[in-house]
Amino acid sequence: PHGAKGADPITVREDTQGDGFFDRSKENISGLNVSTSVVTGHGGIWVANPPYLLFYPDKNHDDVPDSDPEVCLSGFGLEDTHSVMNSLEWGPDGWLYGVSGSTTTGKVKCPATGKLIEWKGQMVWRYHPDTKHFEIYAEGGGNTFSLEIDSKGRVFSGTNNGNTRGMHYPQGSYGKKNWGKHGPLTNPYAFGYFEHMRHQGDRNRFAQAFCIYDGGLYPKAFKGKIIAPNSLHNVVWVSELKTDGSGFQTVDEANLVDSKDRWFRPVFSGVGPDGCVYLADWYDTRLSHVRPVDDWHKASGRICRVKPAGSAPSYRVGDLTKKKGTELLGLLEHPNRWVRRRAVLEIGWQNKRSLVPSLVKKVRANAGQVSLESLWALALLDGLKDELALEWLNHKDPHLRRWVVRLLGDNRVVSDKLADTLDALANKEKDLETLIQLAASAKRFPAHHGLPILQTLAQRDESAADGRLPLMIWWGMEAHSETGRALLRDWYRKGKTWAQPVFRKTIAQRLMRRYAMAGGEKNLQSCADLLESAPDQATAKLLSTGLQLAFQGTSIPPLPDRLAKQMDSLAEKAGGNKLLVEVLRGNEKAIKQATAVIGDSSADSIERLELAKAFGSINQSVVIGALLKNLGGSQASAIKRVSLLSLANYDDPRIPKTILSRYGSTLPAEHEVRSTANRVLAGRLGWARQFLEKVDLAHIKARDISPDVVQLLLQHKDPEINHTVSRRWPELKAKSSDENQNEMARVKDLLTGKGKPGDPLKGKTIFNTRCASCHKLFGEGGTLAPDLTGYERNSLDFWLPGIIDPSLEIREGYVNYVAKTKDGRILVGVIVEQNPQAITLRDAANQSVTLARSGIESLQASPASPMPPGLLNGLTKSQLRDLFAYLSK
Repeated sequence: PHGAKGADPITVREDTQGDGFFDRSKENISGLNVSTSVVTGHGGIWVANPPYLLFYPDKNHDDVPDSDPEVCLSGFGLEDTHSVMNSLEWGPDGWLYGVSGSTTTGKVKCPATGKLIEWKGQMVWRYHPDTKHFEIYAEGGGNTFSLEIDSKGRVFSGTNNGNTRGMHYPQGSYGKKNWGKHGPLTNPYAFGYFEHMRHQGDRNRFAQAFCIYDGGLYPKAFKGKIIAPNSLHNVVWVSELKTDGSGFQTVDEANLVDSKDRWFRPVFSGVGPDGCVYLADWYDTRLSHVRPVDDWHKASGRICRVKPAGSAPSYRVGDLTKKKGTELLGLLEHPNRWVRRRAVLEIGWQNKRSLVPSLVKKVRANAGQVSLESLWALALLDGLKDELALEWLNHKDPHLRRWVVRLLGDNRVVSDKLADTLDALANKEKDLETLIQLAASAKRFPAHHGLPILQTLAQRDESAADGRLPLMIWWGMEAHSETGRALLRDWYRKGKTWAQPVFRKTIAQRLMRRYAMAGGEKNLQSCADLLESAPDQATAKLLSTGLQLAFQGTSIPPLPDRLAKQMDSLAEKAGGNKLLVEVLRGNEKAIKQATAVIGDSSADSIERLELAKAFGSINQSVVIGALLKNLGGSQASAIKRVSLLSLANYDDPRIPKTILSRYGSTLPAEHEVRSTANRVLAGRLGWARQFLEKVDLAHIKARDISPDVVQLLLQHKDPEINHTVSRRWPELKAKSSDENQNEMARVKDLLTGKGKPGDPLKGKTIFNTRCASCHKLFGEGGTLAPDLTGYERNSLDFWLPGIIDPSLEIREGYVNYVAKTKDGRILVGVIVEQNPQAITLRDAANQSVTLARSGIESLQASPASPMPPGLLNGLTKSQLRDLFAYLSK
């Protein structure tokens, strides 16, 4: 109320007659700006209105605020209104959960601790209205614009990734994200992530949201199924949710809703108190949020309800805030999850402590869902005392055991007796979800209680067999790697520890890399401790690689004498790794020796490649001569390509001169050698001018230069280069908006007018020639650009702007970044990995380059699409019809 007044209202719709239709509407809050979500409970109305989480007191529950709102949290990002904070939902633990989307950031101060919590990109967060604690619950996923907490308290979200229905988030986990556009994880030492849920079905273009049905009204076959709206295809999917190790996978079933109306755009689904599925329908022909044209239909949104045929569902339970304790207790057995959860929360919010004995009895009864609901209610009343926790860690229901572990972890501290019992559970528990939660809670405990649990988990065969549990164990150990340094050292010095698959395959190298990246005397001494404990040569090599990964893109800094000596000794045992390590450490004698090795075609080919690659990161100009010699005719293509990539890091006039002199002779077009040379030459202003001189003289054919190299040339913003590019590659010149619109109209008239229909088989040949190197369609093609199979392929309004004006809207996850180094080099590519030390770019030739952050002057998203314009140039009318017949098949 004290800032810029917005146009967003919150409206209450009411069914006063009990016939299942809303007949009354009132606007109870107005003036909001970019509000995305609202829930009621705990004495008021909670609103996601970024950058704020607002709380409007409403003591009499009439849906009308009693006063101006309290700003409970502040700092949620507004960089992209398509991915702001959203989807508020009460968890059964009494926390208010929400998510933030993929292209926004956050800087929220926790009111309870004063700690500033920062993040970039998608994550699940939660806030406790009593303790005022705010924390990140889990990270990663697609553009998280939905949230679902199922009947067992598991957390899910939809996604905009393809071939999946969404993400399952264990507490404290890290999920896959687009590392370039969405930024790194908050933990630079995560060194891994969970994938989206696996999916079986051919309907693979994303479901951006879903709910899990547990409403008690639909046929039993729907219970536990995912109901997922797909706005792109005007459909609502149904998918079975099946266990997949410690996680889940989905299998498609018959659709819940199909529509031929292209305006039908369901963007949300949820199960209401009456047991029906409710849909928020955007109702517009347009969905794209990045196209800079304001042609939205802004007054047509609607709410749809899906009910069983012949039914007249309505909500008849009444206002739960006015129920007596015994009535709320009875509602824990209601068939609708919405009712059960609100009953649990009301028991806690109203502090119904008289129900504690009854709740304890219900938990002990082992009555399935009712026992779990009773545990949640008991915890909200602070009734989960140590003696009950000790008893129920042996409960017959694995979901109840898991939640006891979860609730103890939320307290962050446990008694010695409880810690011992949790350790014992880690040794005998069979349920994989409970094992995951044990790792998550152990991460939250102090090191002296958490590490023994994690170490017990690491020794179990079940942990090694599961696809996600080893990473959960690592994330827990990483959290204690410094505070529990001595405990970890005592553990990995034991020979039997190295025999454990989880430690050897998942933890050892990551622990070495983590200590090395963090740096400082204590951490580097811990690296030495690890190296001393290595039981064999293979392990020594594994650990050495971990240290090298910590400094990828740059040379290894000076190391303490003890660590340096241990690395030398263990590298020798590992069989030839010593020279590479010494090169990365900048040892002049080793560098001289290595220059001889990389030029020796009889030497080990893998060692030569590793040394040539290392030369690119040590910033020692003495290696330039050896790398240039590798461009000679007798050398293999692989060593030539790696040498070119390393030479790109040095600003030396010998480099472009040698490359250009060998361009038509010893640098073949095969194996990406000449393609790599083109990108190296285009990366520096002086080299690019020399490159284009050869193009002008026709020593290098303009037709052989790929469009992405031309785009790289243009990044120099040099008038001389721009003039040459416009002469040599006129087809790649960006057209004006009017020119593009005219071309779209021309092609659309041709395709919709009278004429012989196109031949899809001939169109496939054209697609393979012009598009398939980057795009996949019907399971065939490249992966550098979006898979086109699941898009609106029957819509010319989708195809024509994307093909004719590709930079108008660039699909998420395929944005190129332009990096400029401090010594004048320019690179263009997609960010595939980043951490506090380095950024890895992958170019259009699928080659990756790692740059040290300390050497980067600027890094910016490119407004130009990686896809070149003019893809339809030269096609006849019949060929155009053939191509689009295949695209829309």
